[in-house]
Amino acid sequence: MSGDLDPTELRISDLDRERAVAALMTAMEQGRITPTEFSDRCDVAWAARTRAELLVVLSDLPGGPPPELAPLVLDVPFGQVRRTGEWLVPEIVRITGLGQRTTLDFTDAVIRRPEVLIEITAAMSATRVLLPFDAQVDTDGLELIAGSVRHRTVRATLPRERPRGLRRLLRGARDTESAPSIRFVLRGRAALCSVTLTRPRTGRRR
Repeated sequence: MSGDLDPTELRISDLDRERAVAALMTAMEQGRITPTEFSDRCDVAWAARTRAELLVVLSDLPGGPPPELAPLVLDVPFGQVRRTGEWLVPEIVRITGLGQRTTLDFTDAVIRRPEVLIEITAAMSATRVLLPFDAQVDTDGLELIAGSVRHRTVRATLPRERPRGLRRLLRGARDTESAPSIRFVLRGRAALCSVTLTRPRTGRRR
């Protein structure tokens, strides 16, 4: 994946198209669009190749696109932002707040995509990312000026099954082992910024 690629130009999946059509169906049932408009927009949705093309048919609807299609922008200058527990993870998370302290805990998060993109452009910020057991990480596209990326491991008891979010990744997955590992891609350019990636170091359950 190119570090200069606009996120709106990322390729979408059939699951993205299905979610867009479901949102259009709801809009038609509520009388917000006519059956003819529904049909025309569905044609566009099914033919869409990129996120930008798909969002065109949803941009004028109340609430906008489904949460997983819309980037999550975290912008709290000199504040603290935490996402923990069973939160729904979009494909793109943007950290933009000057001096912001951010914690993204993915260990119990609901992740329905094989890849999560984290963009960091916040200067003088500190970002902590707690990763699931079997996560893959790519930081090649992250450029920090007078900053650092640290990798840590913490003692954790090996769970009997994968986190709930990973079980929900693929529709039709019958067991936790059928869910693939999640790839986290960090990219962006920021000054005076620290990023800490924390992985669990597994131990046997007693």
